[in-house]
Amino acid sequence: MSRIPKRPRALAITTLTAALLLTAIPADMVAASPIEPTAATLAGPGMVAGAQIAGAVGTAGHAIQASTPAPQPAAKVSAAAVVVAYARSHLRARYQSSAIGPKSFDCSGLMWRVFREAGLDSKVASQSARSIYLSYRARGLASRTDPQVGDLVVWGNGSHIGVYVGGGNAISALVTGVRVHRVRAMLSPFTAYLHTRLASLVKPAWELQVASHMRTLRHATRTVYLRAQASGASANVGTLRSGSRFVVLGKRYDGAGRLWLRAMTLTGRVGWVPARASTR
Repeated sequence: MSRIPKRPRALAITTLTAALLLTAIPADMVAASPIEPTAATLAGPGMVAGAQIAGAVGTAGHAIQASTPAPQPAAKVSAAAVVVAYARSHLRARYQSSAIGPKSFDCSGLMWRVFREAGLDSKVASQSARSIYLSYRARGLASRTDPQVGDLVVWGNGSHIGVYVGGGNAISALVTGVRVHRVRAMLSPFTAYLHTRLASLVKPAWELQVASHMRTLRHATRTVYLRAQASGASANVGTLRSGSRFVVLGKRYDGAGRLWLRAMTLTGRVGWVPARASTR
């Protein structure tokens, strides 16, 4: 009997084994087996469906570009909400002719500061209520109807100005100080709403946090690290320079009884600083 050469014999055994395995697998499963994975099958938990594929799996000389987590878009808020929050932060401030704050205002000085604090300088380019009114009227942006939150409100043909905060109310600097009041409850007759068009503008959400906490504004008395937690042993997440301004989002005592402040800088950076390193 002739002997089968070693190489053909191995091939014959492999072929026979494969044939036996295929007969053990249902035909529908063989037909459904994918030849190449799709982007969807490659996207696992936390991955972006539809990730870019650089090549086919199992194909020599090709590779797959790994999927990456979807970038989270920065939270946004209405620019009008930021303006109103800054205006509210000055409630009960004193009235003083020609004053632009931060502790005393006249009506146009308040609007000038509020819109600058909100980073919307171009909306109030003058410290004269009359000039602001004439500028908006010349551009066809003054009317007696359809006020939107964040619009300016003018009385007495430009003798007084405030900001509309919704519900028929405005905030302005009266002789009794900065107050919320009804638009139609002023001694000076209502003239017009000046449409600032803030409804189409958005701001980063951290700006609203800063505006909403402006009453807690502090200054760093020395350069300190911003810490991830209320502890000097916590990781350093930034530096707060001497004289820098920040608002306080929260407070906490550490294990040694020292008070820490959760600080947000006016550029949106957040961290913990020792209370003793700041002043109002």
